[in-house]
Amino acid sequence: SVTEDILTGFKMHCRGWRSVYCMPNRPAFKGSAPINLSDRLHQVLRWALGSVEIMMSRHCPLWYGYGGKLKWLERFAYTNTIVYPLTSIPLLAYCTLPAVCLLTGKFIIPTLTNLASVWFVALFMSIIATGVLELRWSGVSIEEF
Repeated sequence: SVTEDILTGFKMHCRGWRSVYCMPNRPAFKGSAPINLSDRLHQVLRWALGSVEIMMSRHCPLWYGYGGKLKWLERFAYTNTIVYPLTSIPLLAYCTLPAVCLLTGKFIIPTLTNLASVWFVALFMSIIATGVLELRWSGVSIEEF
């Protein structure tokens, strides 16, 4: 997999190992970043395919490592990482639906119901909670962010 760092960290955490983020004053390693849009898009595609590859393998965080020492929040974080490429599907619909509505002159979204409002609020709150928890766990303050 091209996302071997995800798989390595996941298996380490399943076995009870702890990891720390190390950022020395003097860079220990130097990497190379993509220099143009084409290279960047190719890199993102490789990462997405690697994440989907992990999701479809026996090492998927949804079913691998139970009975081990992986905490449920770690499992949630790894699951979030591997399903992230699938968010492109609703994003594509979200971007194309307004154009379809404008071109056809029809509003294709039904009127809002109470149940739909509850789902929207729940989704919105989960997104906010995820962001707040990521900030809290990273140790980065709002001012630094």
